[in-house]
Amino acid sequence: MNTDIIEKIIFFVIVAILLYAIAKYKIADYRKKKAQKKRFERGNQLETEARYFLKKKGYRIISEQEIHHHKYLVNGEKRESKLILDYVVKRNGKKYIVEVKSGKSAISLKDKNSRRQLLEYDFVIENDGVFLLDMENKNMQLVEFHTKAERKDETLRRVIIIFAIIGIAIPFWELKILIGIILFVIWKYPNKSKRVLSIFPNLKF
Repeated sequence: MNTDIIEKIIFFVIVAILLYAIAKYKIADYRKKKAQKKRFERGNQLETEARYFLKKKGYRIISEQEIHHHKYLVNGEKRESKLILDYVVKRNGKKYIVEVKSGKSAISLKDKNSRRQLLEYDFVIENDGVFLLDMENKNMQLVEFHTKAERKDETLRRVIIIFAIIGIAIPFWELKILIGIILFVIWKYPNKSKRVLSIFPNLKF
């Protein structure tokens, strides 16, 4: 076979492969953008439906797409991030933040990104609760995060209860008096008592 013909065949094969690769990439990119657009439109539709859903549940909508600027420091340098709340609602005098989610993973609290987002809202913005609203299944979940202070208070209460039970149960007056003194110290100096308990991070009852 003529060398020129072989070279032309190789050239056309290479061109065909390149055209196929480009076409395949373009098609995949088009499908991806189409799917993203569809999800975006679906998300907007569900957020609109969420308005009526919340009203039906008895919540009064205070604001939609409310913007908050969260200021914080990184090595002493000021930083700021923008938080956009889907809905802020009220019911029975209490204020709630509602985050509307759609899709298979985002609607679950097992999804770390959704969980961290709600945690940031709860930490930064004054509220009486944060809801994750799954509009795919029309399901609202009230998420409550325990702060470090609350965990210390809970541990302190358990310590007091345990000492009180022991004090009632034991028959020895000397130990009863000692336990009474310990309980008085805990009641008188709760913050110092919490610091002592914080030495034992794995303390459980």
